[in-house]
Amino acid sequence: MQKAVSVPTDGLWTWEVFLLGGGSILTCLACWAFSDKSMSVTTMSQLAFGLAFAVNHPHFLSSYVILYNDLGANIMRRPRYFWAAVVVPVLLAGYLFYALTSGRAQLIGHTVNTMYFLVGWHYVKQVFGCIIVTSARRRLFYKNWERRLMLGNLVALWSISFLQSQTSSPSFTFYGIVYSGLQLDPFFLQIAYAAVVISLMGVVGMHVRKYIYEGVQPTYGGMVAHAALYVWYLPAFSHPGYAYLIPFFHSLQYLVFVWSLKSNQVSDQIKDLAGPEARLGWITHFVGWGVAALVLGAMAFEFVPKSLDSQGLIHSSELGYSPVLVGFLLFINIHHYFIDNVIWRSNNELVKRYLFAAPVTEEPKSKSPRAA
Repeated sequence: MQKAVSVPTDGLWTWEVFLLGGGSILTCLACWAFSDKSMSVTTMSQLAFGLAFAVNHPHFLSSYVILYNDLGANIMRRPRYFWAAVVVPVLLAGYLFYALTSGRAQLIGHTVNTMYFLVGWHYVKQVFGCIIVTSARRRLFYKNWERRLMLGNLVALWSISFLQSQTSSPSFTFYGIVYSGLQLDPFFLQIAYAAVVISLMGVVGMHVRKYIYEGVQPTYGGMVAHAALYVWYLPAFSHPGYAYLIPFFHSLQYLVFVWSLKSNQVSDQIKDLAGPEARLGWITHFVGWGVAALVLGAMAFEFVPKSLDSQGLIHSSELGYSPVLVGFLLFINIHHYFIDNVIWRSNNELVKRYLFAAPVTEEPKSKSPRAA
């Protein structure tokens, strides 16, 4: 029998709504209200750097802990897990090692373009996951065509952000490495804008129809996560100070579900314990996960690569001022995409049991047999 877990109610101003995107929307409004676009970004960049230690870096390393620890038994038994846990990191590390040691800045440039493409897609799938998980927990399920419509709108929105940069400038700089953009035809950007408008009208119409004929409405958490992606990606909302904080809000959104999964998992593991044993089990498994993600994140993004760069192991003016750090950043960002593509699946037993379980206090809102 599947254990029901306790999740937040769907009140308009619950912590879930704030963390899944409401906080990022309010922060964007504050940036526009209290600072113009000519502001100095020094303070904001320093704030973002500090927040990275507490949120951004652990968000990446949490996926490693889940894959190699919680789901480690699947790596040698299931091809999908073996691909993400072994094949991809070996190939990616080999490619980056060759590019850096041979001074091939062009290869690094191709990898940076790939990273931005995959990171954007990752943002889209995460927001889509926010919609599906918050809905499934409340027994609100979407049909296949409804899911495709929402995902299509999110993908079109992401394409605007990606195409905006890849059609406006022939070259970019990444940690001192100059690389070429894709220099795509601006016509593709116009198509993307049209796709966003048309698909958004379809999403709104779909939800109105769903309310009329099924008596259900989208969750507040799902709606605000969807809206947040517009604030992150539409050029109209672009603000130099706020841009530094978007990765923080994305990471915060991610950790909401990691926190929920791990807390429910640990609660289940220690349910038969009491007193000191229960408290020790909670500290060991839940607090231990948080500390591991925090320490590993700091090591992987700061201390290890910067220490190696300080030793001058790679000498090439074309590879910028922190080539080892660049290698670590590219590796973790790209590998993170492949890891998440494996672990955050509705048919994953760990996710299905500890993340998709419905609240015990809510009645089903829909009788649809379709699973989210």
